[in-house]
Amino acid sequence: MKTGRAIVAMALALAAAAAAATTMPADRWLRAGPGYAWSFPRDHYAHPGYRTEWWYLTGHLDVAGAPADAEPCAFQFTIFRIGLDPAWDPAASDVDTTASDWRAANLIMGHAAVTDPAAGRHVFSETLWRAAGGLGGFGVPGDALLAWCLAPPGTAGTWFAALAGDTVAVRARDDRRGLAFDLRCTTSQAPLLQGPGGFSPKDATGEVGSLYYSLPRLAVTGTLRRDGRDVAVTGRAWLDREVFTSTLGAGQSGWDWVSLQLDDGRDLMLYRLRTRDGRVDFALGTLATPGAPPRALPAGTWTLEPLATWTSEATGATYPVDGRLRVPAEAIDLELRAVLADQENVSSRTGVHYWEGAVRAVASPGSPSAGRILGRGFVELTGYGEGSRPPV
Repeated sequence: MKTGRAIVAMALALAAAAAAATTMPADRWLRAGPGYAWSFPRDHYAHPGYRTEWWYLTGHLDVAGAPADAEPCAFQFTIFRIGLDPAWDPAASDVDTTASDWRAANLIMGHAAVTDPAAGRHVFSETLWRAAGGLGGFGVPGDALLAWCLAPPGTAGTWFAALAGDTVAVRARDDRRGLAFDLRCTTSQAPLLQGPGGFSPKDATGEVGSLYYSLPRLAVTGTLRRDGRDVAVTGRAWLDREVFTSTLGAGQSGWDWVSLQLDDGRDLMLYRLRTRDGRVDFALGTLATPGAPPRALPAGTWTLEPLATWTSEATGATYPVDGRLRVPAEAIDLELRAVLADQENVSSRTGVHYWEGAVRAVASPGSPSAGRILGRGFVELTGYGEGSRPPV
């Protein structure tokens, strides 16, 4: 009973802190804009002064010993920093020791998911803590840890993202949900800046946007819990880092985001922001081709039309889970097919739900390779149905 009351009290405190972050005047925070001076590895770490940022990792994993034609498992690992105090100094303690252990400059939220197509199962887990008092925190350049927090109640240990040279290591575990993975993701490429100079605008005015880079083709090794036991896996992953203060422009309700790793070596990222009536308000993308400069893909250079929808029994939201993607100037004509229709993440802590799913990139009908899998990726859909909005 005492434990239950403590969890309720913690949840109320976190909710109050999140509300405070939302209502704090935006002009107290830095705004993402053009001309940011990128420096790595510094920018792999947290960015004081900005209200929100995330370390967003998605990927596809081949299980050791599985048949060669087996559908890969897929995973998502995300840590969000939600700022409460613009004056936060990450080199100092996360706790104001003159107040109490509950006084923190940030919230830390973790989302993790595993999709197992063979089992027809998508499992989602989450954490939400104050970055203080031994509950969670963020590293500074030179630290091994980029970010960490306690695992969900009922599970010992921590979730973390760590950096060692060109390798990002992540770990998540939720014993109650049977979810666990421990992965090492190594890049052989320089960070890919998304948008002009790494500024990714979210509307036509350029007043709303993020500092955004990707590590789009990470080689993965590690373990994944499957059917109650940890199995060896290898695969590919994509890391996104975004730093911002304002998420959406006026009148925008959500976004569609796509990342694709094509078998010919090209990497593709696309996003579009939608208004409440479903219109596309702004769109942009990047195509990275080996040996060539990245190419911007503004609105009008690509289309994504729905082919199939799925309606969630849990939330009632209807998502366009399959679509046809065309980028005519790049000879791209693909059907993006969800490996599982139900890849919805439903948060019991924040009330937010969104679709974050693994997809196959299949050559469209009429093309020379029609029906052939030409790559894999992830699609994120927010703003569909009541309560569906960006995670932060």
